[in-house]
Order: sequence, then structure tokens, then C-alpha cells
Amino acid sequence: MNSIKEFLPLAELLVKELIDQIDTDTINLKKAEEKIVEFINRFGHYLFQEVTNNCQEPVIEDRVIVNEKKAKYHSMRNLRFIDRFGHEIIRSRRCYTIEGQSAGYYPLDEKLGMDKCRSFSPLMTYLQSFFGACEAYDPSAKKLSKALGFNISATAVQNNTEMTGDRLEHHPFNVIPVSQQNKECDVMIVEADGTMSPQIVQKEGVEGRASLKLPTEYKECNVLAIQKYKNDEKIDEWIGGQYGPRKEFENYLHQAGLRMGQIKAKEVVFIADGAKHNWEMQMNHFPDAICILDFYHVTEHLSEFCDLFKNKSKGKKQYEKWYDMLYDGEVLQVLSEMKKALEEKISNTDEALKHYNYFTNNQNRMKYDSYKEKKLPIGSGLIEGKCKLVVNRRFKGNGMRWKKADNERVLEVRLAVFNETLEQAFDPTPQSYKIASGF
Repeated sequence: MNSIKEFLPLAELLVKELIDQIDTDTINLKKAEEKIVEFINRFGHYLFQEVTNNCQEPVIEDRVIVNEKKAKYHSMRNLRFIDRFGHEIIRSRRCYTIEGQSAGYYPLDEKLGMDKCRSFSPLMTYLQSFFGACEAYDPSAKKLSKALGFNISATAVQNNTEMTGDRLEHHPFNVIPVSQQNKECDVMIVEADGTMSPQIVQKEGVEGRASLKLPTEYKECNVLAIQKYKNDEKIDEWIGGQYGPRKEFENYLHQAGLRMGQIKAKEVVFIADGAKHNWEMQMNHFPDAICILDFYHVTEHLSEFCDLFKNKSKGKKQYEKWYDMLYDGEVLQVLSEMKKALEEKISNTDEALKHYNYFTNNQNRMKYDSYKEKKLPIGSGLIEGKCKLVVNRRFKGNGMRWKKADNERVLEVRLAVFNETLEQAFDPTPQSYKIASGF
């Protein structure tokens, strides 16, 4: 093709052929659509090739200073990648050597954002990582191939998803825009929880396919959700997650709260289950927060306490009565009645005492009548839902068993998808340079 105009007659010819084939029952409308997609992909590739070939090199000097380091022109080398239309793009561009670095410096790659990609264009890399973060690689590749109109392998989806995750920022101060910090709100709701997901037990010297036969261990992934409300309307939300020790997650949670505008929030609410470490995090980093013990976990402990009644029928009725009382904030009265039940109606006093102590230790976080009056949530349904959404659906199904580093990479991409920041990760970020002389 010598020009874009040459595609127009071909398009007209294709339309006439498809009309004839449909009228003669040779093909159906679905097949006609597929043929049009094939044509559009060929035409799109031509357009994209023209754009890529005619972009000017940002650096044409033989000697430059790149981030205070000397760089020298080395040679012309080919940039090769697959574009959004399923065809290979080949473009020659300038390669520089930077003092003290083994890798080449390609100014054009940085200008185009190709330095963030491997074997595929930025849009194709984005699409593969987006799909790869949403479900297992094999079905992701099949759905993406069907949507694009040409084949993408599961291996390509995996490689691009993990490569993208490897370079994504993790620190909340770098991930969450500073504008979030300055956005005032009436209420900031902070929730945190953890869930387990499988990981391949790594063994020294075992790599590749052989590592897939290694045993699995379960590792904790901690998840947080922060929502901001103004005039009873949600104005902001951010989801975070991290594998590793609880202490590291505590620092991550602290940073996320600050970056989301904890200081400017009129009220902060911290919701969690009764685990001791949750409330240690709250005391350390959200000391002035309204503390809410998840009502669902409360009812679980209540149910287990009532199951210990000698008279099962009375235990069931007592559960229903106490449930309503707790919901209405009458925790002191419930504690009083539970104490009496411990003395005369319970079959296993030691087990019942554990649940009674749970209520006693958390009674200041069970003012549900007050929380409801302020229109605050009384359950951690949000964070439990996020744990299922962020971790369980992507890390606990068939074909979702990897090494720790791979889990972490996929998690980063998945969080970027939910926080709507993945697309920004492909914006070009060229290094600064200046013309040099005398070396």
C-alpha cells in the first residue's frame, strides 16, 4: 500500500462481496463481521506503522548527559513488537550506551512508552495485563483473542501481566495521587482483613515447569479498603493489599491512611473483627477513630455461645433475643445475662467463657445503636468482599498457583485495575537529558 486512499476501493469491494455472500446464504452476518474485523486490523496496522515510522527521534546528538551520566551514540537497532492489530511493527532507532550501564539507552522507546513493554505495543501490553489480572491466563488469552480478532497465547498474557506488575509502584505515597490527601471528607472508613492463598514452595535449583510439581503452602495476604464520604455520598475509594508479615502491612496501612487524607477527615471509622492485631493497628495509627467491631463476627460468637446451652431450644431462643439486643446497642445487658447463663445453663463453661471474654474485651466497640444513628456501617462486609474479589477469585482457582514473587506481581496489577490506575502505568516517562560536549 502506498497511501491510505488505496484502502477505500478495497473497503467498497469487501462490502459488495459480503452483501452478495449474505444474500446468497454463503455466509451469515457473524462471519461478515469477522471478515470486516480482519480488514480493519490490516488497515489499522498500516496506519499504526505509518505513525510509528514517522515519529521523530527525540535525541539526535551523538553525545548527551542522561540523568547526570554520560551517554554516547552506539548504533541503529531495530525495535520490534506486535501492535493492537496483530501485526509486527519494525522500526529502526538510535541506541546509546550510558556510562556504567550495560543496557542500551533508547530515547525513542521512552518517548513512545515502549520501554515499559516487551514484544507488544503499549496498548497490547495493557490489555494483556488487564485481562491477566482478572482471571487465569488460559481463559484470559482465549477471551482476549476472541475480542481482538487474532490469537494471543496464555504465555504472552502471563509474561506481560507479571512484567507489568514487577514495575508497578507499591508504596501508597507513590500510588495514591496527592490530590486524594487534600480531598476533605466528613467520614473516612478504614477496614482491614487477611485471607490465605496458595504459593509454590520454592526449592533451590528447581525452576520452570519442574517447579510446578513442588508442593503448595498457604500464605497470608492482607487487604485494606478505605472509603471517603461527604454529605452521605461516597467521594473516594482505594483498595490495597500486601503479602508478607503483619508488621509490614501495618506500616502499609498507616501510609495509605495518610495518603488518602486521614488528617483532613472530620471523622475516621475503623472496622475489623476481634483479632488482637487489628486493634493494635488501630491504636497505633488511627487512635482517634470510632472503633466498630464487625457485627457479623459478633453474631458468630453469640451463636457458638448459645449452642453450648444444655437446653438447645432455650439456647436458640436466647440467641434470637440477644441478637436483637446487641443490634440495638444493649451490650451491657447482654453481658449481664450471659454471665448468669454461665453459672447455671451452659454445658461447657470453659468454652463459653472464651466467647464471654470476647464480648467483654470488645464491649466498647459494640455501640451499634450509636453507629446506626450516625449512618455508619456496623459490619466488615466491604473488606470481606474485597478479600474475595482481590485475592480469592484470582489466586485460589485452577491454574492460579505460582511462586511468591509471581503472586505479588499479579496482585499489583489487580489492585491497579480496581483502583483504575493501570492505564496510567503506560504513560511515557522519558529520562531527562542534555547535550554534552568534551568527552
